[in-house]
Amino acid sequence: MLFEKDELEQYFKDEIQRINQIEIDRLENEIDEIRQQAIQELESSVQQESYMYYEQELKELQSEHAIQLSRVREETNRKLMKKRKELSEAVFTQVKNQLQTFVESDEYLEFLCDKVKRFAEYGYEDVILYLSKHDISFKDQLQTVYGQACEIMQDEEIVLGGVRLECLKNGRIIDETFDMVLEEQKDWFYTNSGLFVK
Repeated sequence: MLFEKDELEQYFKDEIQRINQIEIDRLENEIDEIRQQAIQELESSVQQESYMYYEQELKELQSEHAIQLSRVREETNRKLMKKRKELSEAVFTQVKNQLQTFVESDEYLEFLCDKVKRFAEYGYEDVILYLSKHDISFKDQLQTVYGQACEIMQDEEIVLGGVRLECLKNGRIIDETFDMVLEEQKDWFYTNSGLFVK
């Protein structure tokens, strides 16, 4: 799965760079065409007009060109941001689908049991374990795995799966829900995926 993630990240980086390069090449060509046209116009104008008029025209042209270039860059950034959002959403949709497949598999209960066993090793008392509405059916198995008295409750905010331990007595919360892990990974992804716009 790490290989797929690296491959997917590389694909997104390459795609953004490819789109960026196409847009940059197009802008450079457009800039060159505008510059060549402006130079030709100014050269013929210089023969007829004074030096001051030439300078004024050049300044106005540069200003207009800078404004146009700024607009083009702004539009390109908007398009790139939209593409970045689409690619990011596609990645996380795929991740959610893979998590859903895992939650529906036979290995998922074993995964939950392993998490609860690890929680039990901390030795916390007066513990509440929170599960999604789909996982509440595992209540008895997980209570047995924990090995000590614990309360198991359903939490509507847990959508994807996993388990969260809360021990108010010790002021501990250990969130091993897929929802929390996915949110944390979104921050990491946005920082490290290379899908940013300069």
